[in-house]
Amino acid sequence: MTTLADKAARGAGVTLAAQVIRFVLQFGSVVVLARLLTPEDFGLVAMVAAVVGIASVLRDFGLSSAAIQSKTLSDGERDNLFWLNSALGLAAGLCVAALTPLIVILYDEPKLVPVVLVLSCVFLISGVNTQYSVHLARNFRFLQLSSADIIGQTLGIAVAILVALNGGTYWAIVAQQVSVAAVTLVVNAWNCGWLPGRPRRDVSVRRFLRFGLGLLGTQGISYITKNIDNVLIGAVWGPALLGLYSRAYQLLMMPLNQINAPMTRVVLPVLSKVQDDPVRYHRYVSRVQLVACYVTATVFAVAAVLADPLVRVIFGPQWLAMSPIFMVLAIGGVFRALSNISYWIYLSRGRTGAQLRLYLWTRPLMIGLIAAGLPWGPIGVAVGHSIAYAGYWAASMWAVGRATGVRTGPLAAKAMKSVAFVSIPAAIGAGGALLLPVVPFAQLVIGTCGAIAMIALVALVIREVREDLVILWQFARKATGRTGRTA
Repeated sequence: MTTLADKAARGAGVTLAAQVIRFVLQFGSVVVLARLLTPEDFGLVAMVAAVVGIASVLRDFGLSSAAIQSKTLSDGERDNLFWLNSALGLAAGLCVAALTPLIVILYDEPKLVPVVLVLSCVFLISGVNTQYSVHLARNFRFLQLSSADIIGQTLGIAVAILVALNGGTYWAIVAQQVSVAAVTLVVNAWNCGWLPGRPRRDVSVRRFLRFGLGLLGTQGISYITKNIDNVLIGAVWGPALLGLYSRAYQLLMMPLNQINAPMTRVVLPVLSKVQDDPVRYHRYVSRVQLVACYVTATVFAVAAVLADPLVRVIFGPQWLAMSPIFMVLAIGGVFRALSNISYWIYLSRGRTGAQLRLYLWTRPLMIGLIAAGLPWGPIGVAVGHSIAYAGYWAASMWAVGRATGVRTGPLAAKAMKSVAFVSIPAAIGAGGALLLPVVPFAQLVIGTCGAIAMIALVALVIREVREDLVILWQFARKATGRTGRTA
């Protein structure tokens, strides 16, 4: 039989491979749309997304994670959860539509009326899709789950470019979001091959609601923290500066969305199955953290140094004002990548209540730091954002260890060593390219090669780094099915 470790590695391999494809697609769409649309176009849609996105948290209600984390899930429970998520999606969409006048007043922008009404439909579509995604994740069918993402992104990007070429302005972005949601639902439903039965009164889903209620609180508070910057900049500084900030933020979120977020689909069911075996659990958590430390965090460190040529190549010279914004955000991205490990521990141990208590005191402090930078515009908000997430990472590692009994001290020490011995040296190696009088694309290529060379040099000198890279290499080989089975 295929072991759980093999399933985890294969699932991670499929997921990350799919995310590479998705990253290429999104990268291409950003390059094209940045040249077809203006910062104000992006800013108008970002205004709406920052406010109404909280409805996506409400329509899920934490039920997707609750269903994945659960050791058992009967057919009746699955059917009831499907209808519950669909009803929540419908309710979220109706609430968003009803809030249209308030959103217009907040930003003093009448153009937002039709945008809000159209985007409200996405919540119903996503609500219907929730349990289809859960079914695929619980059964380790990550190839089918990833295919839905890729197909949805591909068609959504095609629709956006087509609308933009025909003078659709910000409607290109709206059409993209609706298309992605609709296509992903259709593909997931087809891959699952099942239709939900009628709701059953004799089957209770209270245990999922209890789990989801705690997660709902944390996700709601987290959403506010992640989007308060967009709301504040849009309300005070207008759509043009928000467009610059939102593009910088999107560039920040690309690695997180392509690596950390999809990895949750693999990590959560695997860690949940070994939660009663402390030795295996800690080993799995340690190896998962290596991906965040050596891959995601290092990508952000290098990107921060290469911010100027990166913006020139992706967005064009007309977007240069966003370079310092992205540089500062990317520094905070290092800690955002590392903090995802505490999120996985809380969920896999079913301690959403403890996570909520952490959020209740840390997130208001983070929001205060972000808001404190508002007088200095987008760059000030970016500084507050990065300081806030650095502090949160430290607090979350301390709190999750106390709440779950997991030894997080060694994990935190390992993370700091990886930043000091890998991420920072890689950034220094990349920075040398900025001294060369070459075109921006060449600076990116040379900078990337410099970062890789510096990591290789560090690995030759420091044995611990060398051992970690061997573990990641073995994990990658298992992920691609190129080694035998491992217990």
